[in-house]
Amino acid sequence: MEKKYKFVLTPKSFFSDIFSSDTIFGIICWYVRYIYGESKLLEMLKKFDNEPPFIISSLIPNGFIPKPQVPFKQKDSIKEIENDKKFKAIQWLPLQTFIKYQNNYNQDKVIHELIKNGQSIIAEEFEITRNSINRNTGMALEGILFTDTYYYSNMTFTVYVTLFDDSYEDILKNAFITACQMGLGSEASIGKGIFDCLVKELNNDEKQLFATKAKSYFTLSLCAGSNLQPISYSTFTKYGKLGGEFGQAGIDGIRLFNKKPIVYYKEGSTFIANHPVEGTILKNVHTDPRIVQYAYAYPVYFNESN
Repeated sequence: MEKKYKFVLTPKSFFSDIFSSDTIFGIICWYVRYIYGESKLLEMLKKFDNEPPFIISSLIPNGFIPKPQVPFKQKDSIKEIENDKKFKAIQWLPLQTFIKYQNNYNQDKVIHELIKNGQSIIAEEFEITRNSINRNTGMALEGILFTDTYYYSNMTFTVYVTLFDDSYEDILKNAFITACQMGLGSEASIGKGIFDCLVKELNNDEKQLFATKAKSYFTLSLCAGSNLQPISYSTFTKYGKLGGEFGQAGIDGIRLFNKKPIVYYKEGSTFIANHPVEGTILKNVHTDPRIVQYAYAYPVYFNESN
């Protein structure tokens, strides 16, 4: 029986990324392996070949959703063109604003409401510039600097979960909560990416969001696969890297930690709805056949106005 709930994450340190669904899935997989053993992980991954036991979203700022992409409509007035430019720069929509128009989504009305009410800040960025270090001498390299970007925020973030196989509920919760306590991302070892993580039921707005059924949807996750029928979308090429033990020591003594490039549809891309679950687990992304990449869509259905 299908069940929806969410992980609510509160940052307890700086963090370096708004983590995408494939990264979150990879983190979950490593912690399933650490907590339950490799045989349990392989059993779980095999299920994703046909009917996934669960699907997950990317990290979503609480109270917002990714802006749905809809086909461009020609605008005539200068004001309409200026408003369109402002809207293109917006990545996130307030959840309540979208729900209001979910059954008759009209981008112009959404633009008008956002301009009227203003757009909330999601997460502030800041940069730290450091000296590069000579690893042989331990001394700073003269004139060679590098800069890292981090986020800090008083907001909470959400990862939505749809569970299809209830035998994986405790496994998923234990793995992800442990991962949040240990730190998410590449700099967890130096205290970055630590979150408090709570499991919560959907609130009334979220129940309404997911209750709608329609002939099209936009995705809350990165996704890919031949069963997707895009309507309006953005893509990017991801050059993934291995995590966990593979990222630290390589595989069988070979440090080939880069995956093959993958073209993903971004969050907010819209599709024709053909099946309840669309997307796939990508294989052949590395010379080691055990390595796979998560690419299932997490759908939010909506009807666009004519």
